Amino acid sequence: MMILTKTSATISRLCQFIGGVSLIIIVLTTMLDVSARYIFKLTGGEFGFTVKGSVEIVSYFMLFALLAAFAAFVERSQIIVDVFTQKMPQSIKGYLMGIFMMGFFVIGIVFSWGLYESAIDAVEYGKVTQDLRLSMMPIYAISAFLSTLLAIRSLIESINIFKTGEFFDAEETGA
Repeated sequence: MMILTKTSATISRLCQFIGGVSLIIIVLTTMLDVSARYIFKLTGGEFGFTVKGSVEIVSYFMLFALLAAFAAFVERSQIIVDVFTQKMPQSIKGYLMGIFMMGFFVIGIVFSWGLYESAIDAVEYGKVTQDLRLSMMPIYAISAFLSTLLAIRSLIESINIFKTGEFFDAEETGA
């Protein structure tokens, strides 16, 4: 059980790192694009530097950031609505949370498989991004990888909940 817990924690840290780097790239791209547009406006069009594909860069890295955050913090997901569960015993809440974690496992597998197939199709049919003309394969592959990490963490957390009965409860922590 200790190996599973350490594996889950390692995957969480990896996903937090990926999400953090993605957010930094989003912010830097946006700042550079806004600055370049402002300089363009100030110079009356003399300075024509623009960030080509900035919308694509931001949108794809937002996808990575969201998938990574989902995988990193899946055990804190608050699917159980407090109105329905506040009077329930902790053991039943734990059982419900374990079932929801298994649902996230299934969602992660479905996402992974679909994105993997999309990556294969991107190679086979030469799918590229609209502005930058980059292959869609790495975008789909990274997304499939992050979805696989979501599935793995969800399965580990579900096993942990079913074995120990312990789970993150926002009601108890005041979060």
